[in-house]
Amino acid sequence: MSGRHILHLRFQVPADPDAELPERLRRLLEDITPRVQMIEPDSAALNLTGAIPYFKLLLGLRGCGVTLPEGASLGAGR
Repeated sequence: MSGRHILHLRFQVPADPDAELPERLRRLLEDITPRVQMIEPDSAALNLTGAIPYFKLLLGLRGCGVTLPEGASLGAGR
């Protein structure tokens, strides 16, 4: 896998969001990758390039006795 892997997100924000919402969203997204660019008022771009090996590892653990927290999933191929 080569090149960059960018995820573009668009949020459904309330008509009158509180001033802290963009910062809370940024901190949440930084749990996935530290390379987050917030695009005001309702979007973000995440560079997942460095995180791809991590996601591959997680997908490889599927079916190997790994227990995930309730409600969590490993994504594709459910």
